[in-house]
Amino acid sequence: MNIEHVFDTYAKSQLAFVQSFAAQAAKPTYVECLSKSNAVEIVQPLLVNIDPVVRMNAVLGLARLAGNSKKCAKQIMCADSLLKELLGQISKENKFYKKSCMNLIRNLSKHLSCSKMIISDCDGIHAILTCMKDLDVTVREVTLQAISYIAGQDPSTAQLIIKSGILPQIVQSLKEERLNFKFYALSTLSEIAKHNIRLAKKIVEVQTLPNVICFLSTDYITDVKLQATTLALIKNIAKHTVSLAEIVVETKLFPEVLLLMAHPDESIRYNSAEVVHEVVKYSTQISKMIVTTGGIVSLLNVILKSKEYPPTPAILALGYISSVSPLLATAVIKSKVLKHLTAILKSGADDDFQKACIAWTIEMIGRHSSKHSKSVFNCNAVNILIDVYIDSNPKHEAYHNCKTAIQTVLNKSEDFSAIEKLLTPSVPDQILQYILLRISKMLPKSFKARRIFINNGHLKMIQTLTTDINSQLYQIIRAVNCCFPENILQMVAGEIPESVLKKLDKFVPKTQCLLNEHDIQMSNSFTNPI
Repeated sequence: MNIEHVFDTYAKSQLAFVQSFAAQAAKPTYVECLSKSNAVEIVQPLLVNIDPVVRMNAVLGLARLAGNSKKCAKQIMCADSLLKELLGQISKENKFYKKSCMNLIRNLSKHLSCSKMIISDCDGIHAILTCMKDLDVTVREVTLQAISYIAGQDPSTAQLIIKSGILPQIVQSLKEERLNFKFYALSTLSEIAKHNIRLAKKIVEVQTLPNVICFLSTDYITDVKLQATTLALIKNIAKHTVSLAEIVVETKLFPEVLLLMAHPDESIRYNSAEVVHEVVKYSTQISKMIVTTGGIVSLLNVILKSKEYPPTPAILALGYISSVSPLLATAVIKSKVLKHLTAILKSGADDDFQKACIAWTIEMIGRHSSKHSKSVFNCNAVNILIDVYIDSNPKHEAYHNCKTAIQTVLNKSEDFSAIEKLLTPSVPDQILQYILLRISKMLPKSFKARRIFINNGHLKMIQTLTTDINSQLYQIIRAVNCCFPENILQMVAGEIPESVLKKLDKFVPKTQCLLNEHDIQMSNSFTNPI
């Protein structure tokens, strides 16, 4: 037999095998079978095969396998020196091999937290730099995808990528004609910026913002993915500090972002609201600017049209705006925001975080004055907050935010009638404390309020409550009782004659038994929505 024919047959069989492997690895139905057959171990020697076509197909098959199965991705990562050998020879290979290598890195990073191993142990930085210098645009595209997945996993890995000096090249990629190229560059920058202040500043220092603002213009209105990713990048820069938020605003971001909150695509509206939320929480001036440019209506539009995406960024943005000043809170009230927030809260949605955000925003609106508190009462928000509080798990944010919002709004209210209507049998003791505490401060100032409290049967009701003598509720009930003469308290179980009630007009409560602020320890501080 001819020895050349033997080797030729062997080479052809290797090629046929690896091509078949690459084809099967692309089909999810074959993945489990390939995993059980130890395909990774069998294919690994072919990565250093003399035939470049065999090597290319071997890498292609592994990339597909990693993309379809987390289990196979783990097998590839655990294979001895596989990645190191594969990435170490990348500079000598053709564009198809490089694309498959970068696809493999992307797919591994998609499933596993392996960025440090790829970058540090396998010399991934060298491979990435090599592929980013390749003349073929599709190689650079896939490389950007790989960088995006790697950088998004870990701040230290993102820092290593920046140290490699590749950042200016990524920013330069924003000027490429291909929209996909722009998109992957934006995604990479966003993944780096999201981690911390230092990395976000590095992104700003390479003049990223001036190069991305143009993507928010009407010229790109049909490119939904591009605009959504641009907004995500801006949000990830602005969220860290007030100085970064101000830099974002100074790039003439508005009113484009407000206009995008009316975009027909929900992902654009959601990401626009995210940007506004991140900038208003840091600065009074930014909040004022948002309001004067029509931001409240735009944010409300995001909330009302929300379906697939949660409206929480827009809700929180309205809360931060309202917290700035009574004037801005009034502007929010006049835009009918309370009516719509209350309706969402009443709808009984299961999203605990959304309910917590609404409760916090209502608190920020009602915290300024009696007028703001009255607006909250007028839309029945306090009753609904009590209902949500009762239905919520004490371990959840909605429970605590509702409680704090109720207390804050009560403390600012001067409407005795509205507060007294909250005294129903279903009110929990914790909320009852807040209601009676506020009532105890209003009764001494108004004999009419004292008459209403008796006539509506609430003085009688609180006498029937069973409380521990050392509890706060007991002290508060005692303070309420001090607002009435002793003979009325003795007669409260029955009919009180009008002649006795008339004495209420001149009755002066004993100041020594009324509660002072320091007597009851109840939090009433500016809370954080999270």
